[in-house]
Amino acid sequence: MQVLPVLFFALAVSTDGFIAGLAYGINRIRISFIPLLVIAAASAMAVSCSMLLGRGIAAVLPAGSAGKAGSLLLVIMGFVFLCKALRDLLHSLPADEDQPLVTLKLKSLGIVINILKEPVAADMDASGEISRKEAFFLGLALAVDAMGAGIGIAMAGYNILFTALTVGVLKFILVSSGIELGKHMKNEIVRGIASFIPGFIFIMIGILEFI
Repeated sequence: MQVLPVLFFALAVSTDGFIAGLAYGINRIRISFIPLLVIAAASAMAVSCSMLLGRGIAAVLPAGSAGKAGSLLLVIMGFVFLCKALRDLLHSLPADEDQPLVTLKLKSLGIVINILKEPVAADMDASGEISRKEAFFLGLALAVDAMGAGIGIAMAGYNILFTALTVGVLKFILVSSGIELGKHMKNEIVRGIASFIPGFIFIMIGILEFI
């Protein structure tokens, strides 16, 4: 089992949780222990589903080509994440912060899209605390961006259960750490810097697996 690459992948997948945690800490939004567990479990579940899909795709590809295809997908996802981070850094999104990036008729999916645009939107009732229901949508939102990478790493042959568990544990740790750090921050510079980390990690893993 390739423990170190899985840890790096989980770190990349969970970095958005750290960024969201910073936003909650800065805005003094609380997340108690059980909602944190729900966030971690929802993220692990989403990654598991994407990896199962990746295994299914790998099963129909010619022998020996699945690993290369998965590595290439990781590199592509890495560049996508870097472009997204750069776009956010330059504040080029036309939508207002408190509006969804895309309007969808499916309410639950629309909630996830809104959270992707602005993490604070997860506090839907503006109570200053993330409930269990809100935590579930937050967990899905924090994992949906990385589902393509989950497909890629599964095609590269990584263990689904170990990867999902690692993602869940790191998500819990990083969201908690982000909240605590955010309480002492006066600006969001760290959020901008941290948003570039996942892209670099995905590219690194993809290149190492392709070689």
